[in-house]
Amino acid sequence: MASLYKNGGRATDSPSKQPALFACVICHNRKVKCDKQDHLTPCSNCAKANMECIYRAPPPRRKRNRETNGSVSQERGKYLRRSTGFDQNPSAHQNHHHAEGDQQTEAGRSGSGRMIMKDGNSIYLDNNLWTSVSNELPNAADVLDDGADNGTDNFAQDVSDDYAILSTSATKTVLTELHPSPLNIFKLWQAFLENVNPLTKIIHAPTVQQQILDAMSDLLKVSREIEALMFAIYCIALVSLQAEDVEKSFEESKKALLSKCRRGAQLAFKNASLLRTSSSVVLQAFMLYLLCMRSLSDPHTVWTLCGIAVRIAQRIGIHRDGSAHGLSVFETEMRRRIWFQLMIIDATSAQFCGVASTPLPTTIDVQPPMNANDSDLDPRMTEPACEKPGPTEMIFVLARRAFGKWLLRLSNQVESSNTGPWAFLSSSSMSLKDRDKTIDELEAHMEDTFLRHCDKSIPLHMATTMMVRSAIYYTRMMAHHPRQYQDPNMRISQAEKNIIFENSLKMIEYADYAQNNPVVRKYSWHTTNFMPWDAMIFMLSEMRHRTDPEEKSEVWQLIGNVYSEHIKTMSKNGPTPLHMAIQHLIIKAWRTYIEECNLNHRTPTPCPTIVASLLANAAGTSSPQQEDENFPAAKRDDQPQDQPRYDRSGSQFGLEDENFGFLFGDSPQDWNDWDNLLSNFQVSFADDATYLP
Repeated sequence: MASLYKNGGRATDSPSKQPALFACVICHNRKVKCDKQDHLTPCSNCAKANMECIYRAPPPRRKRNRETNGSVSQERGKYLRRSTGFDQNPSAHQNHHHAEGDQQTEAGRSGSGRMIMKDGNSIYLDNNLWTSVSNELPNAADVLDDGADNGTDNFAQDVSDDYAILSTSATKTVLTELHPSPLNIFKLWQAFLENVNPLTKIIHAPTVQQQILDAMSDLLKVSREIEALMFAIYCIALVSLQAEDVEKSFEESKKALLSKCRRGAQLAFKNASLLRTSSSVVLQAFMLYLLCMRSLSDPHTVWTLCGIAVRIAQRIGIHRDGSAHGLSVFETEMRRRIWFQLMIIDATSAQFCGVASTPLPTTIDVQPPMNANDSDLDPRMTEPACEKPGPTEMIFVLARRAFGKWLLRLSNQVESSNTGPWAFLSSSSMSLKDRDKTIDELEAHMEDTFLRHCDKSIPLHMATTMMVRSAIYYTRMMAHHPRQYQDPNMRISQAEKNIIFENSLKMIEYADYAQNNPVVRKYSWHTTNFMPWDAMIFMLSEMRHRTDPEEKSEVWQLIGNVYSEHIKTMSKNGPTPLHMAIQHLIIKAWRTYIEECNLNHRTPTPCPTIVASLLANAAGTSSPQQEDENFPAAKRDDQPQDQPRYDRSGSQFGLEDENFGFLFGDSPQDWNDWDNLLSNFQVSFADDATYLP
């Protein structure tokens, strides 16, 4: 006897006949019963409403894993994803018929997520609601519609420049007048290749170069995505150049040219509908613009915008490895580079703001980028490139990733480390001996993997060496720092202070080298954003305990060089509380040093220009010999320093001595006061020549 099955209130025949079709798309969305019988005949509801009756087979049920061994199941799942890709139901594609000329491809599924691609854009859906809804869309790629051209945008068109990149435009703004001349475009591209690209590696230089050359021939026809990338490249290239070099090469001030390019970038992001984009090219452009903004805006703004970049990356699916989603070898590699560089930007911007990095989704499965040059990659490649055994163009990026991976692993191992990636260095869960041991292991790994391959005559290799060494010195300093002690009244031993001082001194030396050595000066746009505040504070506080005159002379020279360079790149909005405290500390440390020299009948080292300027400010005096407009009353290095003539009140800083009682302290309690200043530090790093009102 044939069994009966209900389908939309109708009885069907036995299973040997055609199976039930479930509901059509319209009935399913309206949640009404459907009487559709076959693919050719519309259901009564659609016929009555005079609408097209479309049936789409529902996704197959996921089979439960009945294996008891969890590890075996995991390995089997990994094998399946590697061997078959994410779409393990080829027949499902037979139910999707796209119009002729539609380039949309549904890349498939991996785990609970789904990657949808169209015309080089992508969306990754891993929310149960959206993955279900996308199956019901007549065209699954409709979720890729950025809405930029539908004429429904309600954003105000006259928003301020600060928010222009976050708005959208129903019509494309023509930006040809804001582009530099073809010759200057090429000059900026070359500056980008030399100064910026080696430290970021988020674009494929040969591909982008051809796109720029094509765009230069007809700027009116350039796509919105490529135009946004071009303006972002202009901006970060200008930031990387010295003001005098810009004036000489472009016959225009750096300030004026950067202002015009920034305006172009803001309008280009508006044209590209940044907040709705599904283009990895727009994300690349936005990341470069964020790096540019570090020199033009406060850290909190940059950190907030980094959050937008991370969300765009998740929307596009950059956080999922393309190899498991049917993406090409080239696309997969470039997406890996984008994701890891974005994580670095997000983490460092969070650190500048004194906050912990945002916890990342557990679904991240991006593999590390390859150790390969751009010349080893090609958009047409079908097999992964062979990784180089030695250093490549990726050495700086991969070294930063290796250090970040070590930091993340250690911070995850130590309890109560959710206050930030460095918290494990002061946690009681790990002894000081164990901290030193794991730092030794890190240093050995970085030495063997990267540093031993570095040729210091090559600027990128020298920058990599400086970055790795400075990171290790900072880690050692933090491991022995007074913050590690629970008792706020404890005084650390001189032996511990020596360890901190030695590592702080090495950090300051590298900071000075980065600012002044011509080999790596072209990367100063990057290094100027990493001021070793902890090292400088500790060294100034500890100077009164040091006994070596030559060492003290060297320290004062280094501090004068490093801090004066920082002042030149500081915002004109005035000193922050952190700056006032450090400047007051510099004054007190210098006066103590002079008194000690007088007491021991020693000739002090020539007073650094920045120190002389601070002393003059504190005394309320002025000097006609002015080194820079940021030094309002600087004394020359060759002027005799008569200590008693300087006012000891320091009232010119707006704070009295009693407010700075912690300056020369070295207890955990004293460092709590410094930490409050550091965490509230919101200084802008705008250069004199690039500062925009």
